[in-house]
Amino acid sequence: MRHFCKPITGGPTIFDLGEEEWKPWRAIFSKGFQGDHIMSLVPAIIQETLVYADTLNNIATKGEICLLDPITLRFTIDIIGKTILNSNLGAQKGYNVLADSMLSQIQWHNTGAGVVGHFGHLHPVRRFIQWRNSRRMDHFIGAELDKRYEEYKTNEAQQSLTLSKSSSHKFKSVMDLVIQAYLHTSSQTLSSKLDPTFRATAIRQMRLFLFVGHDSTASALVYTFHLLSRHPQVLSRLRAEHDRVLGPVDLTPNLLSQNPHLVNNLPYTLAVIKESLRLFPPAAAVRAGKPGANITDDAGNTLPTDNMTLWVLHNELHASPKYWPCADEFIPDRWLSDTDRDKLGLQERGNYPPVPPTANWRAFEQGPRNCIAQGLVLVELRVILAILVRRFDIKGAYDEWDSLNEGKGKGKKSGIKTVDGERAYQVAKGAAHPVDGFPCRVYCASLSEKGD
Repeated sequence: MRHFCKPITGGPTIFDLGEEEWKPWRAIFSKGFQGDHIMSLVPAIIQETLVYADTLNNIATKGEICLLDPITLRFTIDIIGKTILNSNLGAQKGYNVLADSMLSQIQWHNTGAGVVGHFGHLHPVRRFIQWRNSRRMDHFIGAELDKRYEEYKTNEAQQSLTLSKSSSHKFKSVMDLVIQAYLHTSSQTLSSKLDPTFRATAIRQMRLFLFVGHDSTASALVYTFHLLSRHPQVLSRLRAEHDRVLGPVDLTPNLLSQNPHLVNNLPYTLAVIKESLRLFPPAAAVRAGKPGANITDDAGNTLPTDNMTLWVLHNELHASPKYWPCADEFIPDRWLSDTDRDKLGLQERGNYPPVPPTANWRAFEQGPRNCIAQGLVLVELRVILAILVRRFDIKGAYDEWDSLNEGKGKGKKSGIKTVDGERAYQVAKGAAHPVDGFPCRVYCASLSEKGD
């Protein structure tokens, strides 16, 4: 697993470190994903969402088919640049060395679905491109780390002069908080440069955050748009919640910037997101087995796991009728507790499935090695939907796309074009993304749908 991840991360991270190494680093990096800090990042998320909204508006005005997935990837990588590094990458508007190096690295890493076809791992320039991308990412992130460290030292010096115990400097990104947490935890004295071991580890970890933070979020967002377009009643209820909690759509960005905790008053929005992630989970999970840790299969057989790697298939688990009533159906109401239903003014549960046990939903995995940034992702998605779903209707256009591209290029030959009846089936491109980049048409929603 570590070998597989190295082109993306550059080396060991909290994703693949052994238990003893993992614990202290997990504690340090978790400081950047605490609830109050996540809410402080909402204005930055909104800023990038408004750029994305302008892009969608331009597409709607032109009336052309677009591939939403690659557009959304550049949007979410800008969000991660802001929230993790406090950097304006500007990937939505043009080239950025960090963003484009990461996007290129993912394409060359996923050779079956990347830029060079199924035998890309044999391409003579692959290793050189991966090496170059890696150097560029390390240089960019390293420079940002050094900049943040200099700011930290300046702030500490100012505190010493004023004899103040409270920080006057506002740490604006995950990187800032990680530097602070490391120095406090390790009791490091302020030297002229960052400790080389910490610097190298932090660079690798920031690369991991950049990858998983933009890639899986983009997939989740595109599939949520896809499901909403196919379930107009759900979309109508989602818009109604936003009208009730947030008021006019044009005022929503400013309102959420000033009151980011309002996202916690959107239970139906969160239910939509969770149900989308259930039906189209962006990734699976891998766990290392160990002596004495056994699993039991459906037939009651006990299976040892020592010297084994366990692959948890989220798409199979999330679609299993054993764990999910009406497993193939998009039913956000299954996630609403009685308290949520009271908030929404809904009556009894009726025929909706019961609220699922926590362990059944594994989009961010479970246990101590769950996704460290899941709180940030769920806030991002709620903010994005709150700003966009009343502005736009996004409808898949696979029939048009197939007609235009029949017999052209690889993968466009006649034959099977669905998986379990789904045309927008998932393919591995880093995380699991909709095939062909999700061709769609974007429309500006009517004024009545916006709630104006």
